[in-house]
Amino acid sequence: MSNFKLLFSDYFEIDDSVLENYGALNICLSSDLPMFIDPFLLFASEKDEYKKLHREVVNHLLILKEYATENGGKNVDINLFRFPEIKQNWLGLSEYGNGGKGLGKRFANGAITAFNGFYNTFGQEEITAETHIEKITLLNSGVGKDFISDFTTNLIFEYLLEFTENFAKVYLKENQLKSFSVRCRFDKQLKIWQPRTFKLPYLYREGNGDFIILTPLDILTVDDSVINNSDFYSNFNNVTKSLENSSLRSAVNDFFRSNLPTKPTKKDREIAFLNTIRKFPDLVDFYIKLKEDKKHEASSASISKINELREKLVDALTPLCELLDKKSDFYKIPSNSYNEALQRALYLKDVIENNDGYRIFYDGIRPIAKEDTIQRIFKLTWYASPYDVNAEVNNGRGPADYKVSFGSGDSTIVEFKLAKSSSLKKNLQNQTDIYKVASKSAKDISVVLCYSISEIRKVQKVLKEIEKENHENIIIIDATRKISASKV
Repeated sequence: MSNFKLLFSDYFEIDDSVLENYGALNICLSSDLPMFIDPFLLFASEKDEYKKLHREVVNHLLILKEYATENGGKNVDINLFRFPEIKQNWLGLSEYGNGGKGLGKRFANGAITAFNGFYNTFGQEEITAETHIEKITLLNSGVGKDFISDFTTNLIFEYLLEFTENFAKVYLKENQLKSFSVRCRFDKQLKIWQPRTFKLPYLYREGNGDFIILTPLDILTVDDSVINNSDFYSNFNNVTKSLENSSLRSAVNDFFRSNLPTKPTKKDREIAFLNTIRKFPDLVDFYIKLKEDKKHEASSASISKINELREKLVDALTPLCELLDKKSDFYKIPSNSYNEALQRALYLKDVIENNDGYRIFYDGIRPIAKEDTIQRIFKLTWYASPYDVNAEVNNGRGPADYKVSFGSGDSTIVEFKLAKSSSLKKNLQNQTDIYKVASKSAKDISVVLCYSISEIRKVQKVLKEIEKENHENIIIIDATRKISASKV
């Protein structure tokens, strides 16, 4: 069993097949996994319990619509439309930890306005088989999969708690469980969320540890939700072609073209798209119907991508941590934030270059070239650090990869980059200096990952040009594939 309890199965000392057989995601308890609940998968499922859940989700939104439209939308209790992020499922976009923003005042005001305007007929659809909560997001390009997932999680919270409790009572030990009172059931008459008590797994190795929620695999996606704004825009031509009424189809196409200038830009097309949808609101339902007609394609694709993400990210991480622990003092460093970050980067370099750690950054023979994936892996190696490590810190000048600090007077900005990046020279020359000023941080470290000898040479050339050769705070990591010692 691993010394690093990053996964739920490791932390609770059970085989990961137990979770898989139960149908639950083996979550990471160090950082959110970029996975999301898609309500369309509830609708598309053959399981009666999921179909019931989907109806309950829609029914709650209809309750909100009822509140929003009372007295013409005046004096509405905005708190009924606020939904905090349920962080205990460890899903989302947070790259270090499991915190998030949730759905606050902006969502509340937008929903109230929408129900009194464009979506005043929500719940009265005749074109689609059912009502879908994603519908109210289709005119807002700023609403993403995390937003829809957070909303859905709130509305199926009670089910997720029951799902987790049932697993815990069968497969976990008594000392790993604790009773928690959780507000999860909405009382329509009192207009409040009522508490229920559940016996749940919790972070029992830490003092006053929080409870943990498991999520069924077959309602998760790593992509955008099936019904989403960008897909609606991309498939607008298919929506219009699906219109059986030729007069309506011609009217829609004519109106769309009339809203375009002679040489339209992408922005012009987006504006014309929105104007057309507002003119012909039934197009929203025709788009959703196209998705309903292909509902069986949605669930099978999402499961395979979830497995792929876990193999690339989580399954690779624990061996890396084990190597760092075995081959270095990576997890035993006192001192200040700069030395902490510098030594960890150097230990990581040594393990990758000399102890087969480079394998973590490859999928078979292909390098994992996405910068955000590599950054996430690197950040998760700070597991068990006493330092405050904030990922994607944005202090007004754009986000730095992360800021390591110990109190207000000791902080270091760390940037983690790929050598192949076209903006590498600019970043090494200016970016960390900008972040240092914005974050009031006096120190910085840049870590550059190279997948080939030519990339290493490129970085060395760049450092020479900007006169930063042999600077200790710029660390080049050679992640080229190594020849086995037995073959040398």
